[in-house]
Amino acid sequence: MSDAPIVVVVVVHAPLGAALKSVAEHIYGEHAQLTVIDVLPGACADDSTGSLLARLQKLDQGSGVLMLTDLPGASPANICMRACGFAKAAGTQCQVIAGVNAAMVLRVLNYRASSLDELSRVAMEGATQTIKRVD
Repeated sequence: MSDAPIVVVVVVHAPLGAALKSVAEHIYGEHAQLTVIDVLPGACADDSTGSLLARLQKLDQGSGVLMLTDLPGASPANICMRACGFAKAAGTQCQVIAGVNAAMVLRVLNYRASSLDELSRVAMEGATQTIKRVD
C-alpha cells in the first residue's frame, strides 16, 4: 500500500455532484481533493464504464479509489459497480458506497489517509450519523 491518500470520486446524477463539490469547497477551500462525475440523463453502464475505468486508473495514486454514488440500482451506481469490478481485475483497489450525502463527502475528505476498508466504514458512518429529526 502506498502512503498516498485514497482518491475520492463522486459519481451521481447531475447536478448533485457539482453541488456536493461546492459544499466540500465551502468547508475545505477551493482545492478540496474530490473528483466529481455528474452522470447525464440517458447514460448507461455499457456506454460509460470504459471511460470511468480509464479515469479511475489515471487518478489512482497507489492507495485505491473510493467511489461514492447516490442511488443503488440507478445508472451512476451501475456504472460505478462495473468500473470497480474491472479496476479490481486490473489490480486497482476500489470500493463503491451508495447513498452519498454531504456529511459522507466531508467525512471521507477528512480521513483520506485511512485504509480503503476503513474509509468505506467512515463514509457510511458519516452518512448515517447525521440523519436526525431536528425540529
